[in-house]
Amino acid sequence: MVALAVRETSAGYQAGAGLPSEAVLARLWGGQRFPADALVTLAGARVHVLHPGLRGRGAGPDFRHARVKMADGLVRIGDVELHVRATDFRAHGHHNDARYNHVVLHVVFEDDIGADTLLSCGRRVPVVALAPWARRRTQDLSAWLGRPERWEQPCHDAVQRIGVERVRTTLEALGQQRFEARVATLASRMEREPGAGVLYGALVAGVNLGGQHGSEALLLQMLPWSRLEPVLDEGVEAEALLLGSAGWLPCQQGARVSDSHESRLEAAWQAAGGTSHVDPPRSSQRPANHPARRLAGLACLLRKHHGLLADAGVAAAARSLGSSSLIRDWSVPADEYWRAHMAPGRPVRRSPGALIGPAPSSCLSTPSCLGPPRWPTAPATSRPRGWRTASSARSPRPFATAGWPSWKNCSATTAKRRNSTLAANKAC
Repeated sequence: MVALAVRETSAGYQAGAGLPSEAVLARLWGGQRFPADALVTLAGARVHVLHPGLRGRGAGPDFRHARVKMADGLVRIGDVELHVRATDFRAHGHHNDARYNHVVLHVVFEDDIGADTLLSCGRRVPVVALAPWARRRTQDLSAWLGRPERWEQPCHDAVQRIGVERVRTTLEALGQQRFEARVATLASRMEREPGAGVLYGALVAGVNLGGQHGSEALLLQMLPWSRLEPVLDEGVEAEALLLGSAGWLPCQQGARVSDSHESRLEAAWQAAGGTSHVDPPRSSQRPANHPARRLAGLACLLRKHHGLLADAGVAAAARSLGSSSLIRDWSVPADEYWRAHMAPGRPVRRSPGALIGPAPSSCLSTPSCLGPPRWPTAPATSRPRGWRTASSARSPRPFATAGWPSWKNCSATTAKRRNSTLAANKAC
């Protein structure tokens, strides 16, 4: 299925001008610029919006992490998708896209189907059509778009109220608190389980497979540390197991094997008896951030730092290393094959760069059990390239796995914006 690209050219709506654009619907929904009685499902039940969600960036639902209360009194937390017509959901290929499986409400202007929206997971979500209500109030629609937003994030004016310095220190304190809680969780697990397996799981989660929620956990079930460790030092076996278990080998992607490295990967996967694998995401990927590249880099890191995972003494010695040395030691440059490929079976003309560069390596470099960093008190000149303070990073967020300074180093993605917003809301 080829997803259709939709270009929005209209930023406003005029009476008699036809259907409003998705951009207009996004403005109406994001600012909640309409009375509550406008949101009624096909069954005639009203929907109460507790939080409209955060505007999505890039591919995926239009608003994420919304909270809506349905007629049954239950509060549903998930994504909201907007369309001019209800049929656009299928026309745009969303019905085959797992990224939309967390949608809880489909908001449209014109309902040209008359049924709830079917997701790729088989679940149906209610549709709210604005057209029946809006047509009774055509004269009011332009006026509503000119009104101030009725909804704003709770801390939208925090800088004006308490100043930049206090916002920064508050976010840093909350980030450190969240990070320390994750350190404690990992440390507790390592008291009950083999430490190497726990750290391996943290590193896999840090790679971010980019698929459905829980993909990393499925990969760990298919490829536990006990199966991967024995082949770490045997050529391409570790890389083949990671890529094969994640579904990124050419045979799993329907691609033609065109390189000797790919042939070795396929042979190693077959020799290991590999069959089942995690369903890889169908969404497009930036070449430099492709999960296959991160998994290949992870294979290199696990081979290189095998001793750190297996020997507590080696891990303790790593504490004495400077931050720049750690990031450099945990970066993985691309070899000849990976300079020419985005993923197995997917050659590229321009090299995507390192398998794991300085920013991702800072998220993986030091497992949480090694303790907190010394960076917050270090002079700015001693901080490695890629370091961002809370004032310079758009959305500092504690990284979900290992890496003590990572909550200040990771680039701003939707998840990071969500976590920093939740932290700020608590602070205010």
